[in-house]
Amino acid sequence: MYEVTDKSTVFGFKTPHGFKTPHKYPSDGEDSQTTSFLKLTKNLYPTGRAFNLPEKGTYEKLHKGINTTIIRTVEDGKSVINTAIPDNDAFTEQEATFLETKLGLFVNPSTTLENRKKSILRKMAYPSNIPARQNTLFLEDQLRLAGFDVKIYENKFLEGGEYVYRTPDEVAALSTSITQHGNAQQHGTGVQHGSSGFDVIANSDKSAESYSIGSNLWATFFIAGSSISEMAQIPQDREKEFRELVLKLKPAHTVAYLFIKFN
Repeated sequence: MYEVTDKSTVFGFKTPHGFKTPHKYPSDGEDSQTTSFLKLTKNLYPTGRAFNLPEKGTYEKLHKGINTTIIRTVEDGKSVINTAIPDNDAFTEQEATFLETKLGLFVNPSTTLENRKKSILRKMAYPSNIPARQNTLFLEDQLRLAGFDVKIYENKFLEGGEYVYRTPDEVAALSTSITQHGNAQQHGTGVQHGSSGFDVIANSDKSAESYSIGSNLWATFFIAGSSISEMAQIPQDREKEFRELVLKLKPAHTVAYLFIKFN
């Protein structure tokens, strides 16, 4: 049997006629909310004659106007918040570009909107109430919040009861999965065999940066995958963004060895 609801109209299929059938035209969301608020208002008013709201009367129109203003204010506020904070589906690529420019982030339209939103949220939360900003966990957390699936490893290895430093060659020797010689790896300016043959981030966001560590291994750290013997994977179109972010986050005197494949 057909059940009459608040959404029923005289135009519905098999809609019954009678006193209880709401005879109304379909309405938009704002009008529907205004009507709902008006019903609530009528229920809250005392039942005395002085508080009567005659249909289409001046008192009812006043309440409808107030309700419409409240609804529009709420919707406008939601619209402003949704465009200012990238935590909702209404956030667009144009808004991402605007915030990236304002926040000094790398603007890369080819990156997925989801990753761009992560980067913006990370920047907005920076430094995320973490006092120890030079700690590896802070750097790792910031990179992962930006959508980079990497881990940070200190150049600090326990051997014979004491900590020692290792060159990237020695670390790479621990696993055959790490190599600088593959189909996608070429030798260019500043890339040599030995420790300097590994890609680094020291003072530049350019690929194949030429930088000599010398004997200062204490100032180096490694960026790799889920373990130090595993290469991390980062999309090629996000390489420059990744390098810029590492430069901004790492202590200025340190150098990052990259065990990363940009593909």
